[in-house]
Amino acid sequence: MPPTPIIADLVVDSACLLGEGPTWDTDGARLLWLDIDGRELHQLDQSGTHAVITLDGRVTAVVPHAGGGLAAAVDCSVAHLDEQGRVGRTISALPSDGDGLTNDGRSDPRGRLWVGTVDRSGAQRAGLFCVDAEGLVTKVLDGVGLSNGLDWSPDGRTCHYVDSFEHTVRNLHLGPNGLPERVETFVTIEATPDGLTVDADGGVWVALWDGGAVHRYTPDGRLDCVVKVPGGFVTSCAFGGIDLATLYITTARSGLSAEELRITPSAGGLFAAEVGVTGCGYTAFGSGGSRR
Repeated sequence: MPPTPIIADLVVDSACLLGEGPTWDTDGARLLWLDIDGRELHQLDQSGTHAVITLDGRVTAVVPHAGGGLAAAVDCSVAHLDEQGRVGRTISALPSDGDGLTNDGRSDPRGRLWVGTVDRSGAQRAGLFCVDAEGLVTKVLDGVGLSNGLDWSPDGRTCHYVDSFEHTVRNLHLGPNGLPERVETFVTIEATPDGLTVDADGGVWVALWDGGAVHRYTPDGRLDCVVKVPGGFVTSCAFGGIDLATLYITTARSGLSAEELRITPSAGGLFAAEVGVTGCGYTAFGSGGSRR
């Protein structure tokens, strides 16, 4: 029997064209997320204050930087981003094979930023890359179409990773250097998987772009929780709040018809649900490896 769905609540009616990349900034006690197509950085603090910063570049992922400010995936590079939305010094350029654009990214437990690229041609020339604080780029995977969500198991030994064009979440089993030694399919999903996050019990929460929901899979791949999201395309999710007990969910409205927007006027908003588990926290770039 399918699990009884939880209904997510609208938290911020942000009307993002392409809301993406939520992450909890522990030091700043705030949730960060992007409107990629609108070139905006959104933040929601503990008091419920929502602020929007205009970005001077196409930013597809953002994480706190241990040295101050933020680290961001910009076009096909990783760069510094200040609190005013200005793109600063480039940390690393990534290979431009495919569309020449980055997509989702997140820091691993060692403080290295993993960032994927995109190839919509069908030739799968994109990849997944690991960038350290000194700017060294390591190719993690090749043969990628649409690199998307990724997060690590609580013990740090497995990276759960989405290539949306494959409709799969893969398990990247990591060696002593924190890079993959073996790759296997974790789950195959009929809807299109997008961003994901992992909870403290090892459950994997997957946003379904065209599925109107976030699904939780147990560590052995069994579906055991469904969060319905009444807000257009469902793009990503992250645990936040001081106790990391709230699942925040980003959505998008770009591409919806006028009739679809009439039916789902909150498309592009930020949603949230209390799901009975907590997150693991997210590592700052260049932190030397401490989940916070």
